[in-house]
Amino acid sequence: MTAFLRDLVRPATELPTADVCLVGLPLDFGTVLEGGRAGAVGAPDAIRRELRRYHKTYNLEHDVRLDHLRIADAGNLDLRHPDHGRNHDQIREQLGQLLRRYPRVVVLGGSHDGTYSTVRGLVEASGGQPVGGINLDAHADVKDKPEISSGTPFGKLLREGWVAGPRFTEIGLHSNLNTLEDIEFLHEQAAHIVPLAHVQQDGLALYLSRALSRATAAGPAFVSFDLDGCAEAYAPAVSAPSADGLTPRQAVEAAFLTGKNESVCLFEVVELNPVFDRDNQTARLAATLIAAFLTGAASAVASRGAGHP
Repeated sequence: MTAFLRDLVRPATELPTADVCLVGLPLDFGTVLEGGRAGAVGAPDAIRRELRRYHKTYNLEHDVRLDHLRIADAGNLDLRHPDHGRNHDQIREQLGQLLRRYPRVVVLGGSHDGTYSTVRGLVEASGGQPVGGINLDAHADVKDKPEISSGTPFGKLLREGWVAGPRFTEIGLHSNLNTLEDIEFLHEQAAHIVPLAHVQQDGLALYLSRALSRATAAGPAFVSFDLDGCAEAYAPAVSAPSADGLTPRQAVEAAFLTGKNESVCLFEVVELNPVFDRDNQTARLAATLIAAFLTGAASAVASRGAGHP
């Protein structure tokens, strides 16, 4: 049995078929546009370092072995073009290619504006129909602005019809970090809203399970996890930290349940800003979430009898 998760990961060039493919989005211009802290371009490499450092191929909590899982790594997209729109075109095109090649893609990010184009890649790879999804976040990110920024991805996806409102859920929104206009817009779209206070009162599994059922009811879906949805005590290295938020236990639970649902073809961990990290604390949390997702994915693969030795 292979002991370390790092030993399962192979370059995508060596693994044309796999259960999961990792890809990095070294992107932070969209965060800077919103007045956030620059530095998220270093997120993919920071997450990979922590993912390779500690994580094993056995999960004690769920009694799941991961050593049968095939994991490809497509590296980081080259997003250094001075034209922000060109970078987003590349994200959409390359994510679409990866999602046509691999059943599930995990994005290591990076500014949250990348989601506008990763989800469009999912739509294109899925035949062009609107998809469902979940955003775990302190902020709704539905601002109505012309530019593609970290505050606009879900607003653009909903307004342009790439995401179906009734199949979209915002989980963990903070009480004083969202405008009335943004919440009213989500209601107009028939989207679902779960404030952070409700998660803390009733537990995350209840709301996430409902959201996953809605998101995947009519086809493929995405789940985007913004690390600023976690409290700053656990995740200091984000572009917009907040004192309140999800705990690591809740975050890990969300990632595992997402991994178990094979209709979630796109999973993202975004807004890591390693410039502001403390002893790699936030990068380690991001890597832990990805390990939890992979554990859920391994559980799903094993349960349908398609594991590979």
